[in-house]
Amino acid sequence: MAKVRRMKTSTLFRFLVAPALLLCAILRKPIFQWIAVAAVGIWLAVMIVQAVGTLPKRVKRNRKPVQTICQELGPSQEHKEDAKPETAPGDDGSRLFVLRQVNYRITEQLKSAYPMVAWLWVKRPEAEQLCKGGLFRIRTSNTDPFNFAEVELSADGRLRITMLQAVSLKDAATLAAEEQDDLAQEELLERVDVRTWYNSKGEQVLCQMIDDLNTQGHKKLLIKENGQVVIEVSGKEQPVETIQDFPPRMVWDEFCQLLRDDEIKATIEKEGLLLAW
Repeated sequence: MAKVRRMKTSTLFRFLVAPALLLCAILRKPIFQWIAVAAVGIWLAVMIVQAVGTLPKRVKRNRKPVQTICQELGPSQEHKEDAKPETAPGDDGSRLFVLRQVNYRITEQLKSAYPMVAWLWVKRPEAEQLCKGGLFRIRTSNTDPFNFAEVELSADGRLRITMLQAVSLKDAATLAAEEQDDLAQEELLERVDVRTWYNSKGEQVLCQMIDDLNTQGHKKLLIKENGQVVIEVSGKEQPVETIQDFPPRMVWDEFCQLLRDDEIKATIEKEGLLLAW
């Protein structure tokens, strides 16, 4: 068997197979055909034996570098190389998974109230902090009038979001003053009943004033916001009278309609309420 393995297939083909095939081609007899078939079979058998014999050597050659590397590495180094792929990637993946799950839950809860919401962590928490629970601050957009939110995450997994509005102290003072003005105007509107005022005393005062001015040749007058009545004389304003408790500008639209019902033309100007007859 060792001699067969050392024998070259090219030599065998040259001295055995080639002559047998040549005889078979020249002398076309059955016996030479059988000799040619036998020569080819022997040649194939030798090739198979040599191929099988080289397999263990190839395996051993492939194993040698691995064994050498293992011998060069110490026990502690081998342990470290084995430990890294088992622990680090798994821990990073689990941390990222926890953070993403919390992100999805926050986004889903916010979108139920604000469909176009987008948000960011003010300080991105670690996965261990999320697992323990606590309060976390996020910055939100498309959630007017709120621009922040407080995320409360309990240890048992419950999630609660409280919307917040954070403004500077100066802006807060301005907003408070505007709210007070709005409230003052609303209260004033509630207190002022234009129809009642006009029917009780406004109609009588205005009609008497218009009759007097009409007899003097005047055809219009201007009532300012403070109730002062002026007419134009030689291109200048001439005060005539002051109407007490005159309705504020915010209700002049309704007041004009009452005056038109009495055939008095009323127009709201920048300087005041212009009446013409």
